[in-house]
Amino acid sequence: MEKTTTPETIIKQVERYLETKFKLLKYEGVHKASGIIAEMITDLVVVVLLLLTFLFVSITLGIFAAHLLHSGWKGFGCVALLYFIMSLFAKTLKLSLQNIFIRISISKVFKHK
Repeated sequence: MEKTTTPETIIKQVERYLETKFKLLKYEGVHKASGIIAEMITDLVVVVLLLLTFLFVSITLGIFAAHLLHSGWKGFGCVALLYFIMSLFAKTLKLSLQNIFIRISISKVFKHK
């Protein structure tokens, strides 16, 4: 027995194929978007934890410098001066730092295939 293919059956098969292809593209898009969102959330958590660590290390450093200098304002002033010098250094490297962050952002977006 030979199977007959009519134009109607071919059209139905093409319709099912296109529906399946559309669903697959939709699921791949959802998968990629959820991966990017999950990575951004975890990066945000890591940044918050690093900022908290930085804050407490700064306070500890200020207290330690105040102990060594026998003056609270001198100890915390030295820490503030250290951060001011670091910010001037970062200002001079601003373009390089921007390029690094741009490369990281682009690699995160295109990493999920």
